[in-house]
Amino acid sequence: IYIHLYFDDLIASGFLYYLWQKFKNQKRQRNFYSKSQSQENRKTESKGDLNLEDAYKILGVSPNASLKEVQKAYKDKIVKSHPDKVTHLSKELQEKAKEVTAKLNKAIEIIKRHKKV
Repeated sequence: IYIHLYFDDLIASGFLYYLWQKFKNQKRQRNFYSKSQSQENRKTESKGDLNLEDAYKILGVSPNASLKEVQKAYKDKIVKSHPDKVTHLSKELQEKAKEVTAKLNKAIEIIKRHKKV
């Protein structure tokens, strides 16, 4: 009977070790991807691809607009140009929609970051 309990404990500890390793690796991958994305964002901002004034122009709002107004403008524009909405159109228009969506996303990120500070 004691041997049976020993094997149960051994199996349980092996399973817990497996789960711990799996979680640790997933966490490491998530941190890697989030760090690389934030580094890319810093690089694009430092290159001057999109500054705050351009972000307001892309969304079509004034710099004095509140965050809610900015978000409303973003939602209105993203609904029209989201790539999922143009899947039935040509590849060129789908690529253009992806570019516009990426610009809108960058613009809202920059404005949110500015408004929080």
